[in-house]
Amino acid sequence: MQVGTEADIIINDKAKAKAFSLMAEAGISAPEYFVRVGVKGGGCSGLTYELDFDNESQPGDMVYGDNDIKVVCNMK
Repeated sequence: MQVGTEADIIINDKAKAKAFSLMAEAGISAPEYFVRVGVKGGGCSGLTYELDFDNESQPGDMVYGDNDIKVVCNMK
């Protein structure tokens, strides 16, 4: 797992509030959860983007964070 720099991502207060709200709706309150960003084949442009909550790191993950939110994406 590699850690990105703080300048790599900016999460404003509105995005932070929305992430915490969605976590609460999903029944997730543990601080070890993060937002996982993924890209898969499909969709009109050939790619489908996914956002989900996860608590397990995977090989090849890049970790970014700002404003008390951790965002993880795979280098693929």
